[in-house]
Amino acid sequence: MNSLKTYCQIILIYACFVLEVSTQNLEKILNQNKTVVNSFHIQPRSDTSRFGSGVELGDLPHHVLIFTLYNAEKDIYRAFCAGSIIGDDKVLTSANCFLTNRKAHRRDYDKVWVVAGIIQVSVKRSAGNDNIQQWRQIVKIYSQRFYRFPAYNLGVLIMNLPWIFNNYVNKIPYESEDHDFDGICIATAVKATKSWSINKYVFVEEVEMIKRRTCEQILQRSCRLYFCTACENGFKYAYSFESEGSGLICYETGDPNEKDPRRGILVGVTSKVNIGLPNLHMRIGAYSKWVTDLGCKLKYNKILIFCVVTIGTNIL
Repeated sequence: MNSLKTYCQIILIYACFVLEVSTQNLEKILNQNKTVVNSFHIQPRSDTSRFGSGVELGDLPHHVLIFTLYNAEKDIYRAFCAGSIIGDDKVLTSANCFLTNRKAHRRDYDKVWVVAGIIQVSVKRSAGNDNIQQWRQIVKIYSQRFYRFPAYNLGVLIMNLPWIFNNYVNKIPYESEDHDFDGICIATAVKATKSWSINKYVFVEEVEMIKRRTCEQILQRSCRLYFCTACENGFKYAYSFESEGSGLICYETGDPNEKDPRRGILVGVTSKVNIGLPNLHMRIGAYSKWVTDLGCKLKYNKILIFCVVTIGTNIL
């Protein structure tokens, strides 16, 4: 009996030790994501459109719409999400557009097209000038390790072909440091041009950045991972589900990656749209290394596979 009691005590001590080590490891992982946050006040751009203003081709060259087949008989495709071009063959978007919380695939990627140089939500497949309306398919999707929507909702798409950069299609720099912003930024929205129209187009909005503490009080949740925004004209949002994954752009942020203050810099990815409440945009700056390293990781994997194949061929 005494030996059994001693054995149980040993098991209990061991369990407590394992729990303590696991807790320390979790805290270590979380602390790695924490950076020094500086606050910057940013002003609205005088040359940007006001709420509800439509955009023309070339106004948002980084912006892409993500389509799936809507009507096979008429060859009509309809957008279900958006994204931002951040590299030659990379698009930053919302992981929720493609993955469940268990990271199961929501869609067949062979039937999904990522299209740049387009502002219309419902279109026919274009076989025209590839320099303007560029259609690409997805070969790989990366999501963050702790993804649970809307938390850790960044997703990086790797395209089957590189983008052709010009006045209509181009990449946008993304934030390299984690900052808090106080002022006005730009978000994209999707809405119909007329009350009777069923087709929708991309619009831009000036959105006000809400302080984290205020946002947490309103939403009754932690907002450590997000930027919170409210529209200037009293929450009259034109958002729809096609806006998920689009970029939050700020100007004159002081970030090292912002080379041209007229173009701005990508600071967030629209993750959760709330009607009558602040919207949540997943921060990029705190995870910029993760976003950047994905391209290097993909190239490294290709080189490694090539080396293995070469060595195997030589051995045979």
